[in-house]
Amino acid sequence: MISIENVRIDAKFIDLFRDLIHAKLGIYISRDKNYLIEAKIGKLIKRSNYKSVSEFYYSLRDGDRESFEQLVRYITTTHTFFFREESHLKILRNDILLRKIKKPLIWCAASSTGEEVYSIAIELLEHNIEDYLIIATDINKEVLCALKRGMYKKERMKEINTYLLNKYFIKLKGENENYYKVKAILKKNVVVKKINLIDPLQFERKFNYIFCRNVLIYFDRSTQQKVVKNLVRNLENLGYLFVGHSESLLNITHELESVFSSVYNKNHLL
Repeated sequence: MISIENVRIDAKFIDLFRDLIHAKLGIYISRDKNYLIEAKIGKLIKRSNYKSVSEFYYSLRDGDRESFEQLVRYITTTHTFFFREESHLKILRNDILLRKIKKPLIWCAASSTGEEVYSIAIELLEHNIEDYLIIATDINKEVLCALKRGMYKKERMKEINTYLLNKYFIKLKGENENYYKVKAILKKNVVVKKINLIDPLQFERKFNYIFCRNVLIYFDRSTQQKVVKNLVRNLENLGYLFVGHSESLLNITHELESVFSSVYNKNHLL
């Protein structure tokens, strides 16, 4: 038996949770990282109304929606920050301007709490690209709610210079004096949806650009191929797919070619 802050987890359930997390979220946690499952599930049980680990597991296995939301909340990684991998933003707006794309359609496929989404919006607006649409998706309902609120602690704003901070954010007062809130202009062209990237996905219109950064590293090879296939299916010819700088699509797909560091182009001739 394994004890995690008074929550005891039978080793059998570690393996059961590993398989279930992989099946439902696509996230693969190897046996040498059992401590992650132990810590996250232990914390979940301690902070929830479940009477035991087995009660939570069987509720989750049997399709209880609230149990699934709890799993997503504790298992998925939500770390992000403003203007992360900033070179991608320059590539995005340069391509839009160079190809004179009218109303570019952009998919932030793992938007988390919204820093990526609003960074893209700022980059576009600062270069007079005002007619665009960003579809922001994530599997985690909690982070999508945070994205919609658009409130961020001041210590998370350090990547934003004073000019942009004053132009696109409001410094809150009173009990929220340590927070900034995005202005309405950044939310204007953003649509938020809850989506699981391992599910078959087919949007009505294909995207000019897709951002799926620092996500694939949490999947095994077969899941990476499934997710990338979903992304490519929804990317227009000559469209760009942006992944994290630590990620590579080598041996994952033959439908894209590398055009910049961690940026891939869907070339219909391939």
